[in-house]
Formats: sequence, C-alpha cells, structure tokens
Amino acid sequence: MKKFIIFCLLALTACSLKEQSYTSVDKNNYLKNADEAETLLLGIYQAMCSDGIYKFHLSMLLTLPTDEAKVEGSSLVGFREQASNAYTSTDSYVQATWAALYTAIYRANDFIESLEPKMEDMSEADRERCRYYIAEARALRGLYYFELVRWFGNVPLIRSTAESYKLPTEFKQAAPEEVYSYIEADLKHAAEVLPWYDEDAVRANNSFRLSKGGVLGLLAKVYATWAGYPLQDRSKWALAAEAAGRVVNSGHHKLLGDYEDLWKNAANNVWAPEESLLEACFYAPQPNTASSGRIGKWNGANAALESIKGNYNQAVYKVQPMFLAGWKDHAADKRWALSFADYRYTKADGKTCLVSATIDGKKTDITFAMAMDTEYPGWRTDWRRTYAYMLTPAKWDIERYVEDSNQIADNNLSNVNWYVLRYADVLLLYAEALCESEGSVSAEALEAINRVRRRGFGEDQQTASATADLPEGMDFESFRQAVRDERSYELAFEGHRRQDLVRWGIYYETIMDTYLRSVDWHEVTPQYFIGALYTVKGKNELLPIPQHDIDLSGFKQNPGW
Repeated sequence: MKKFIIFCLLALTACSLKEQSYTSVDKNNYLKNADEAETLLLGIYQAMCSDGIYKFHLSMLLTLPTDEAKVEGSSLVGFREQASNAYTSTDSYVQATWAALYTAIYRANDFIESLEPKMEDMSEADRERCRYYIAEARALRGLYYFELVRWFGNVPLIRSTAESYKLPTEFKQAAPEEVYSYIEADLKHAAEVLPWYDEDAVRANNSFRLSKGGVLGLLAKVYATWAGYPLQDRSKWALAAEAAGRVVNSGHHKLLGDYEDLWKNAANNVWAPEESLLEACFYAPQPNTASSGRIGKWNGANAALESIKGNYNQAVYKVQPMFLAGWKDHAADKRWALSFADYRYTKADGKTCLVSATIDGKKTDITFAMAMDTEYPGWRTDWRRTYAYMLTPAKWDIERYVEDSNQIADNNLSNVNWYVLRYADVLLLYAEALCESEGSVSAEALEAINRVRRRGFGEDQQTASATADLPEGMDFESFRQAVRDERSYELAFEGHRRQDLVRWGIYYETIMDTYLRSVDWHEVTPQYFIGALYTVKGKNELLPIPQHDIDLSGFKQNPGW
C-alpha cells in the first residue's frame, strides 16, 4: 500500500492541534480524477504507520503495562518510563501520539473537503470511486478519533481544516459522548457506502483497505468501549451486538484454518481479508523510517547481534510469567506455545533455550513448565528468575516467520505488519455484547466464542468439541469471565489488553493482583514488574492531556495528572 504514497502531498507538522501544511502542490490543480484522489487517500492510511500510532506507541509502548506483559529491565531509563506508567504530562511520547492522531485527522478533513467539490466535474465512474474514497477517509477519521477519545478522554473535536487554524485559546474540549457520536456517524456512513471485500467492483485493488466488514467490526468495538468505563452507557451493548452480528452473519468473513498462519502472513505482507479486517502495512523493499516498522524488533524473540542475518532484536517487550501460568487449558490450546518465546537466538548457537542446567550429569534445556514445577529434579529458584525477565512474545518471531524475500537488514526496523482488527476480535465482541445486552448466555454467543476456541485448539471450527467448547448452561458471570479470558488468550500481546481492562473497569485491580501473585512466585518481582509500582487507580486509565496543549489552550487535565 505505502509503495504508492506521495508523502509530500499531505505532509504536516506534528507539534500541536494547530497543523500547518508545507506542501508545494496547488490543490486547486490536483484531485482532477479518481486516480489522483486515491493517491491522497493512501496518505491517510499511511498515518497509521507513524511511531505515534501503530508503528510503536499504540501497538507496543503505551499498551505494555498489563497483566500480560511488562517492560525489560528494572529501572526507569528511557522508554521504560512510558512502558511502566511512570511518565508525566510533559512526556514527549504522549505528546507525539496526541499530535500524530490530530495530524491524521487533519489529513482526513483536508481530503474530504478538497475532494467533494471536485467530484461534480468527474466522470460517473470516477465519482463512484471517489464516493468509496470519502467513505474510507471518514472511517479512518473515526478510527483516529476513537484512539484519541479512549486514550485521552476529553479531547477537542476538530471537524474541519479551518478549525485547526483557530487560536489556541479558542479550542475547547468536547464531552466524550459528543466525540463518540461523531465517530458513530462517520463509521455508519462508511459501512453503508463500502462493499464487502469480496464484492468490490469499484476499487481495482482493495488490498489492506477498509471494506464493510472492517468498518462494522470497528463500529462494534466503538460501541463496546462506549458501553464500558468510564461512560458506562449500557444501551450501546445492543448496538455493539447488532454491528458485530452483521459481520458474523454476513458469510463474508471467517477465521483462518490455522492460527499460526496469521503470523506467517503478517511477517510476509500477505493479506488475508477473510480474517484481517484492518491491518497496518509496513512493507518496504528496503529499510526506511517512513514505511518500515518496529514489529518483531521491539516485541519479538530476543536475538543477539549477528544471530539473525547479521541483525539483532532488542526485544524489550516481555511476557509476564503469571499470565502464562494462569492460561486455562494451555495443554490443549495450541495458541499458548505459539504466543510466547522461552528461547532466544545467539550467534554461536542459533535458536537456544533461555536456561540450561546440568541435571544428573546431563545438560538439559529448562522449559517454562520445568521452571514452574518445583518437584522437577534439580529444580532451582534462579530458573524462575530468568523466566521472570526474559520471556518474550513469539507471534512476531522474525527468524521463524519472515521469509528471505521479505527480510530487511536493519537492527531497528522490520517489514512485519500489525493487525489493528481481526475477525476473531469481532466474534469475541459479538459474544460479549450479546451476553451484556441480554443479561444471559445465548446459544449464539456460546457458538461465537467456541468457534474461536476450536481454531485455537486446532480443531474444526464448525464442529462441536468436547475439548475446546465451553460448557452449556453457564451463568452470566461465568460466561462474562470466560469471554474476558478468551480475549486475553486469542489476542495476547496484540495491543488490546490494556483498553479491555480499562473498559471493564478493572485495570488497576488486575495489575495489582498480578503483582501480588508474582511476588509469591518469585522475590525478584519488585525489580522486574515495575509498572505495578507506578500504576494508580483513577489516573492511569487515561493518558494525560499533553502539558504543551494545556499551557496553550487552557484545557482541563485528566484526573490524577
């Protein structure tokens, strides 16, 4: 996708709400046809791939402190502040995310405003294409506002480019409900205009582009978040179920047959639209900061210098051992072993275990299960110490999944894509929304979650399974917890967990419970789960409004900051 973007056309500064275009292109003489419009549209998609959005901050850095993960190390040096909830309102990473999202919104506003009046002079075929492009732009604007409102709370609502040029003191924070209503209108419009991905007769190439299923899935996620903390408008649960149900019952989307195929595809720029509803594409023919990403470098398996085709992986995104230890049914659930790496790569040995020990005179590779088993012969507490701070995600293992043809030689950048929204996510949202809106467990809700579980257990998705299926007759609370657990298993380390815990109103409690269980498991926990030491209830559910914009505009700061 990004191979065709002309960056100069929509290049913007990213310092505050007030954006300035430094393009030298005369827009009055551009956008004469649908081809030119498509080129500009792809610049709105490209915004997803900035550091402040899914390249780094909203995929890994700011989503990291949960019960699933923690940052590498035991001090607050550098990015560990952000990854441990120890930052302040002056933090440059927080400011960069705020600015990147408003830059993306400016691009969308500018595109829509510039294109709509030009469509009158186009051919009918070009006008039809441009209707799709405006729908895509509105859906992307809805996505960027969704990230703003759920991360920052009371944010300014900028509906046009003209509003971006107001004096700083003229900007006002909108109520979250107003922002959600604006998002809802954008997504509902896009859902009615865009076709299903496999019925698209207008766009010559819709690879990695939004279609009806992706927009409806995103709308379901918006409603589920609106229904949760802090707004808790439970009337939105029925709307979430309706939006998700349109996707589930459409017949256009399905889960891939093999869970591992997801990570093979992401590593090699393979688009599988039946499950990938929205994906940030980081393909580049060679390393470059504009297109290449960080996926697999920051959150992949640890790799020493020259151990992976001459490169290394920093791998500072670490898995919380208590999450793995508490994964229910992990012996049968194939996702468990595929989700974490209890191994690393070295120049001398290639792929090797984290811990080796001599037991009964024989060198033994100590697995995570062995480290948990205090009855294992020769068991030592330092095995747990190693696992406490060296486990990493495995979904983005570059050495394992990236083919040579897609390999780029860089220590910091990769070609690995990032899933923003998968069909499995929508199935689980559907099960949750049905349960929450009806106050009971329906057969339809049970089937939705069981389809995800069957695939995870390596079984046929359409056939009832005594091993994978949840039992019939579950009460409301048991099913609610089962859905929450299943979201953590299916979507582990994919950037959803923090916002899930926030909307469920249990973010602080879950982190502290994990911390206390970790202390019981190993005494080094205070050193290697430092996020628990800085997370505050009623504060860290939201990011701070950047101090820069408070000073300029007089905004009200979020609680606790």
